[in-house]
Amino acid sequence: MKQVLTSGGKFSEVLVDHATGKVARSEAIRGGDDLADAKKQMAACAKSKKPLKAAVDAAEQSSAGYRAVSVAAKLNNGHAVAVVTRLKGTEVQSVSEPLE
Repeated sequence: MKQVLTSGGKFSEVLVDHATGKVARSEAIRGGDDLADAKKQMAACAKSKKPLKAAVDAAEQSSAGYRAVSVAAKLNNGHAVAVVTRLKGTEVQSVSEPLE
């Protein structure tokens, strides 16, 4: 699962091994579109009242057999949502879960 994390005003893209839950790789985000996207995600997180994990859990529970592989916080019409990409076999779906 891919997430963007911040510490001290710096952003990192973190890949988490789905089998172990441990960090597989972390890379600093230094500029360009990735940095702009990370700042947008942080703006959405600032409006959130629920953690991203709650959105991932809800997305997985709403359709049996799907597993979340990516999550990103976004603003949709001024409201914080989590866009969760989930996988079942070779089928990929993206769903939005409210964070407010």
